[in-house]
Amino acid sequence: MPRTLVSATEAARDFLIKSGYLFPQLEKVDFDESKQQWTLTFNVGIGQPKLKKVVVDETSGQVIAFE
Repeated sequence: MPRTLVSATEAARDFLIKSGYLFPQLEKVDFDESKQQWTLTFNVGIGQPKLKKVVVDETSGQVIAFE
């Protein structure tokens, strides 16, 4: 079942929180139509910016990569 940006963002945010990043702020979103993947960039830094990318599969809604 196709996912929405909202559900992809929730999956990525939940993943980051469970990984120990308590205050993730969404900075950028990209969708790769050929791969059917959302790439969401979050600022997870407290005092200074620290960017992390989370890739969510469009079909399953699961996190498939983290940088």
